[in-house]
Amino acid sequence: MHLHDRAAISSVLPENILFIEWNSQIEYFTYSDDLKIHSWDGSAKDSSAKTITLNKGTHILDIDCMNISQQSIDQRKRSSEMFAIGTSDGKCYIMHKSGRTERVIDAHKGAVMNAKWNHDGTSLLTSGEDGQLKIWSRSGMLRSTHTQADSPIYSAVWSPFSTGVLYSSGKLMTIQSFATTSKTLQWKAHDSVVLVVAWSSISHLIASGSEDCHFKIWDPVGQLLFNSDPRLHPITSIAWSPDGAFCAFTTFSSVCVSSAYGSDILEGSMEGDGISSVCWSPEGSQLVVGNSTGRIQISHLVKGGLTWGNYHVTKMAPNTLELRDHFNETVELLEFRDDVLLWSFNYGHFLVASQTHCLIHKENGWNSPITVELRDKCPQFIKQTEKYFLIMDCGILYVFSYDGALQGTPRISNQRLTMLTADHVTAAKEVIAARSPSDGKSIHCCHYRTGKPVYGDKPLAHSGGQVTKLELDPGSPSGDQLLAFTDTARDLHLLSLSSGLNRVRSSLKIAGGVTSFAWNCDCSMLVMVREEELCVVPYPPAVPNDPALLEKFTIRQNIREYGKHVTIESFTGHQVTLQRGDGLTFPVYLSPYPSKLQQFVSNGQWDSAQRLCSSIKMEILWVCLAAMAVHYKQLDAAQVAFAALRETDKILYVDAIKKMNNVAMIKAETALLQNGRTEAETILLQAGLPLKAIMLNLQLFQFEKALELAVKHDSNIDVVVAYRRKYLEQFSWTETIPRFIEYAKKVDIDWDAIEEKLMDE
Repeated sequence: MHLHDRAAISSVLPENILFIEWNSQIEYFTYSDDLKIHSWDGSAKDSSAKTITLNKGTHILDIDCMNISQQSIDQRKRSSEMFAIGTSDGKCYIMHKSGRTERVIDAHKGAVMNAKWNHDGTSLLTSGEDGQLKIWSRSGMLRSTHTQADSPIYSAVWSPFSTGVLYSSGKLMTIQSFATTSKTLQWKAHDSVVLVVAWSSISHLIASGSEDCHFKIWDPVGQLLFNSDPRLHPITSIAWSPDGAFCAFTTFSSVCVSSAYGSDILEGSMEGDGISSVCWSPEGSQLVVGNSTGRIQISHLVKGGLTWGNYHVTKMAPNTLELRDHFNETVELLEFRDDVLLWSFNYGHFLVASQTHCLIHKENGWNSPITVELRDKCPQFIKQTEKYFLIMDCGILYVFSYDGALQGTPRISNQRLTMLTADHVTAAKEVIAARSPSDGKSIHCCHYRTGKPVYGDKPLAHSGGQVTKLELDPGSPSGDQLLAFTDTARDLHLLSLSSGLNRVRSSLKIAGGVTSFAWNCDCSMLVMVREEELCVVPYPPAVPNDPALLEKFTIRQNIREYGKHVTIESFTGHQVTLQRGDGLTFPVYLSPYPSKLQQFVSNGQWDSAQRLCSSIKMEILWVCLAAMAVHYKQLDAAQVAFAALRETDKILYVDAIKKMNNVAMIKAETALLQNGRTEAETILLQAGLPLKAIMLNLQLFQFEKALELAVKHDSNIDVVVAYRRKYLEQFSWTETIPRFIEYAKKVDIDWDAIEEKLMDE
């Protein structure tokens, strides 16, 4: 990974560049001491300017543009963007892009150090030299004054979902939530005055820079994750990349890029000192930097390679990719007319996106790609599935087939998706799942063509922290899909989207401390990086029904030798491709037998699956076979696997099921074998066996559910009350449930009649 200078223009502005905002791939703005807003094309060659009218002697200290990146090309032409400008005379100007002043606010006593719009443009945050932090409406009406610090507030930003603010005062940093039940978090961050802070809305990590020349990264609760070596000069500006994977910071004479956790810092220089501002392009591949001499420099962040199968792609230059086939020992050099902003390689298709087009290369057909035109010319990410791919273009999700045909533009929750990254959107089979753009905790699932919800109108809610990454299992059947996701606590959850009788809609936590995870592209296997270990779950569909299986068949492999902050790039076959923070990739090979076992099972070759387990003699394979056989209700194969594992109780239980004559009872007991109580109960009720359903709940000590069924069917209430009384007598307990007390007075207990009733059933 390195920085490649793409464009540099000197002496284009007569005054110091104060602030830079990137509007799209083809336009960005600079604001300077000459009180003009300059609009530039992406190559920094052509510009136009609008003059800002301010009071004489007034100096601009901060400028923020509202929702620039959330506008489409057509909307930008209508130009409804607004600027918030903080000045040295204590005023905050709300101005139109054209230079027209909409409102002037007397915001603070002394200079206005910060003026920041929130993420949806409905509120304005200002902080000043007077130590106050205020929240204003979009029209400039004061809503609240949130703090009174003892020293000036030099930097302040909104929290990821605009539910609070982060600000620096002196050596301290403070997180203040707007919720009355939340406590204010404050800590000493640096040994000198904190000059700049930034809070990533994607990774939720915080970066800070100070006069002590240190750059630091913190987690959302103020725990220090990284402390840089002292630089030669104080930190002047900080900016997180749109996907939260990198953080750029500048000093007086240099611009640096670090990974999200601070490792592997790249450092570049700029002709002329006094670097004042840095910002990222919308897709995160380019940096634009400005300094006090009026110089603008655009650098391209050339990241590490991309691996799929025996192919490896390396970005040699902004518009050049090297495609290396390790199997055939061939090298293709692909040169493009425009800069490559995004690329993805999976399922035999190599996709390359520039500002205006997406090229679809098929395997072994690199020189004849299919071209797809991008309407808004602002691509953000690409996601591939087996039959189609998604591309986010300026907040709109487009679905294309691999022959270039548009399949649909699904709308998720009727909200613009600009704040979402590739980690927040996933697709497999017919389903697209995305994190809610509003709260970050809900998950919306829709059909990839129409955008209609597929699992009910209400989103799937997560009770923990915000979802940081989610992925659908491409190897599971369409009607029985699994969704894996991590939250801000680094907990990995599994959610079953089964459309059958056992409709589980609550997530199951399967691991903690997970920093990265991925599904296998060829079969239903899950791999995760956890505590310097690579953990593989060979058959996740069995886990929601029987969580105890997780510890029995999780494969662990130590990866400490590869360093910290390792992420998973891909998982294909039995090869896991890992990536370090510096962009270097390396393969890790797993046992091929679990995936081969799944291949036999998916093809219905149960005899071959049993022979594989017998010949390899790995206990974990028998555990996998037992889980698969129970999941697919193959009792013979399950009994063989349980015998190999010496699970005597389960062998006898399966044998008892096989001896039953009633089809409904066989289905119900098989469902119970995989902890499907609700499914078993539904099967019995649909078969006209309410007493069996009641006895099922009594055997599981679900007395209230059993009474509910008895009352609903107006029969066998005496059976429920009798078994409840017998249970209490064993422990010498007194009945405390009001409904049982009520029905105990209404029914007479006759055990002979009850026994006869059970015998007849």
